[in-house]
Amino acid sequence: MLAPRRLSPKEIAEVRCRRPAVRASLACEGLRLTAGEEALFEQFDQQHLTMQGREARLIAWSRARRAAARAHAAE
Repeated sequence: MLAPRRLSPKEIAEVRCRRPAVRASLACEGLRLTAGEEALFEQFDQQHLTMQGREARLIAWSRARRAAARAHAAE
């Protein structure tokens, strides 16, 4: 079985280079990343996750947050 593809250091640098523009775009919409969200993206970089890997992790993270919020609301 092949190991999953990982981003190269050059690709990680490109992702990090785009991040300030993404933050600015979010700010235009009135959105700010929390410290936890920033840490999550930093973790993605450290793990050299591909965009598909990042997408899958974000979806799982978002679903877990929603499930926790629903469970808390049901209490």
